[in-house]
Amino acid sequence: MCDMKRYSSRSLGLILISLLLETETSHVVSSDPVVAVADDDVILPCSLLNFTKSAGLVVKWSRSNLKDTTGKDKVVHFYRDARDSNVDQDESYRGRTSLFKELKNGNVSLKLSRVKLSDEGNYMCYILVQEPNSLVHETVIQLIVVAVSNPVISINGTNGSGVVLKCEAKSWYPKPEMNWLDSERQVLPAGSAETRRDTEGLYIVRRHVTVNKKVTNTFTCRVQLQKFNFTRETGYNIPDEMFPTVPWVWIAVPVLIVCVCGLVFGFMWIKYQKLRKKIDFADQQIQELTDELDSSRIKSDQRIKELTDELDTREQELTEQLAKLKQERAALVSSVDNGCHRFSFSRTLSMSLSNKPLRRNTMAHSMTEKADVKEDEETNPLHQTIRTT
Repeated sequence: MCDMKRYSSRSLGLILISLLLETETSHVVSSDPVVAVADDDVILPCSLLNFTKSAGLVVKWSRSNLKDTTGKDKVVHFYRDARDSNVDQDESYRGRTSLFKELKNGNVSLKLSRVKLSDEGNYMCYILVQEPNSLVHETVIQLIVVAVSNPVISINGTNGSGVVLKCEAKSWYPKPEMNWLDSERQVLPAGSAETRRDTEGLYIVRRHVTVNKKVTNTFTCRVQLQKFNFTRETGYNIPDEMFPTVPWVWIAVPVLIVCVCGLVFGFMWIKYQKLRKKIDFADQQIQELTDELDSSRIKSDQRIKELTDELDTREQELTEQLAKLKQERAALVSSVDNGCHRFSFSRTLSMSLSNKPLRRNTMAHSMTEKADVKEDEETNPLHQTIRTT
């Protein structure tokens, strides 16, 4: 058996090397990965266009991330000489692989049964056609394996007037998302999801929710892998008798509290409105007094300005009158001085022209004349004003 394996591997290698040196090769990478559910069957697509006959056809399926002891890709499925030749097939794929029976149309897709999580990876589809053009075709397909299961719902007690439901989903991969829905398909607020992994690396998700009595009492647990569009749901209907009965005290106390709060709020609102009116009235009075004070200040400023203007005008008038009086005084003093000089000159002239015999009485007459002048000065108001000045 070992000799047969060595011969098969050696012959396959020689065939591929010899044909690669003389043939045209095309390499295709599939853009969309293939998603499979664990324990289900999956088809890995691979085909060769413009292919008319299967004579001389060699097909090899392998995995790039699965190596043997020599570092080469392990064989997943091998077809040659119009039959399967899985002598070198990896043990994990024994009895789970088969090619489509449409080889004459170029369809060499691989059917993989009972998919496992360990089957995830990149698969190489290698097609070698010896006739007529010795064409080599290579395709890379990515396989993604997910694990899903139906969630299970159970009652986990009561909480106040509500019922606590528990949803548990086992054997999921990768990590899923769990939500609770009501009868109208609306997401319910629930506790955080509890997640852990089992011995096989699969996820176990659990989540609780407290629901109150409704018309239908139907609730749904939904688990999904949004990235791969996989969803599993389970519905549950709670009988009315499962909801705890609420004592009348539990209803009366909240109602009483609400009523008391309403009365207190109403009383405080009335007091607030009264106080608000007083504040508004005080603000109005303050505004009126402020306006009145501003008006009085404006009037006072106007009156002060009028008095200042009047005082300036009066001061100017008095200044002008004083200047006029000074001019009149100066003119009057000048007139008086001229009059006195003329009077003295006239008397002197008259005395010189009088009779000689009267010489002896000149001294007495002169003294009398001075006395008359002095008396005239004392009795004349004009002379008094001049002397005072």
